[in-house]
Amino acid sequence: MIARRASQPDETPYVGVSVKVSTCSLPAGDVSVGGDWCEEIALSEHAIALTVGDVSGHGEAVAGAMATMRDCVLRTLREVRVPSSVLTVANEVASNLADGTLVTAVVAILDHRRQTLTFANAGHPPPLLLTREGHTFLERRPADLPLGVFAQHNAAEYVIALPLDALLVLYTDGITEHDRDPVRGETELVDAARYAFERPQLLAARTVARNVLRKQRGDDDAAALAVRTMPRRRP
Repeated sequence: MIARRASQPDETPYVGVSVKVSTCSLPAGDVSVGGDWCEEIALSEHAIALTVGDVSGHGEAVAGAMATMRDCVLRTLREVRVPSSVLTVANEVASNLADGTLVTAVVAILDHRRQTLTFANAGHPPPLLLTREGHTFLERRPADLPLGVFAQHNAAEYVIALPLDALLVLYTDGITEHDRDPVRGETELVDAARYAFERPQLLAARTVARNVLRKQRGDDDAAALAVRTMPRRRP
């Protein structure tokens, strides 16, 4: 089994490239683990795999199912390295969870040599991409279904150019729906991401999560993963 990352915020600067990845996991209540995950792993010298996911329910009651799904995604990423194919494998595992358990997830591969992001989304909130000029949610409609709904799952796959000097945020709905108002939650997320973007010395994922949740925590697990691409250095 793949070891679980500690729930404390973390940041990984990748040597030789201008990319920093940070994660923050905030289980609901007074527990150390819940139903959300956020992970990053290096696949090669130029490729980084990113994933966030959410098992329906929260807290320790769904921690086992979360660990099963997270480990499946990470293991398959090392073997397959194709986001949509990873979700197909994960769907088979999700289909064997307890009745009524659904899983949403985003799986992405960042190629910092080509400056591209390849991702697939199974019913999960869309990633946020923010630059100095503005922001966009990487969303296509209709969205693909969550994992565990049907026996066959073939998620669409998207490739975008990832600009330098940008902040990419992957998150669970415990961030944007903490007060049951997802529209306001998305606005709060953008504001928090802008705050983190303008302060590159801070841990971006923790800064985003804490700024969004500082007024109201909500009763759901929450997780965020942030990728900061740094501007080119002047000679």
